[in-house]
Amino acid sequence: MGAARVKSLVLFVVFLFSSAPAFAGKVTYDLVRYTAPAPWKKVAWTKDLKKDANSTSYTVTDKANGTYCVIFILRSNPTKGDVNADFASDWKTVMITNYGVTEPAQVTETAVEGDWQAKAGVATFAFDKGTSIAMLTTITGLGKTVSIVAVTSSADYLPAIQALLGSVEMLKPAAGDASSPTPAAKSPSKSKSKDTAQPTALQGYMEYSPFTKTWTWKLRYPPPAKK
Repeated sequence: MGAARVKSLVLFVVFLFSSAPAFAGKVTYDLVRYTAPAPWKKVAWTKDLKKDANSTSYTVTDKANGTYCVIFILRSNPTKGDVNADFASDWKTVMITNYGVTEPAQVTETAVEGDWQAKAGVATFAFDKGTSIAMLTTITGLGKTVSIVAVTSSADYLPAIQALLGSVEMLKPAAGDASSPTPAAKSPSKSKSKDTAQPTALQGYMEYSPFTKTWTWKLRYPPPAKK
């Protein structure tokens, strides 16, 4: 998708975490339990488990339209202290180093669910003579941090990204593996299981300004009433 197409997307809606219920057929990677992306236009996503890179990914391309989407789930690491430090570290090592993102991330406020904190950011970057969108969601708690990365050239893949993020359940680290727990603000909601937690719903959208040529992250919670 070219830059002109991206600029025409006045509202780029991103659901970082939905209140979606647990779905059947979930898979687990490290500390993340989630529902894998459904086929895109009847084409299955390509799953790639990279043990050396400590990640698992799902990739799909639409050759007819020249678009793509890749979703990475990165293996957990010890936290650097809190979700802000973890997000900043992953943004630098993943978004800047790997994808050459130069513009500052438009970030959300921190969402809290029990022992887990979540933060996300979005930015655009030049790729293949066009403009792509990079999204980073970092989840920190119990001494661990996990990041989910989505890179796409089209907002058409947004429902797939939303569905995966909305299905996420965080697993409790194994005994003895949760060193230096991250202090978290208490949430009034409670997890159904002591060993899993589904992040609190958080809704937002990206607004593009043709005048400043920048994206701005807008929070909108609770969701707007249906017309």
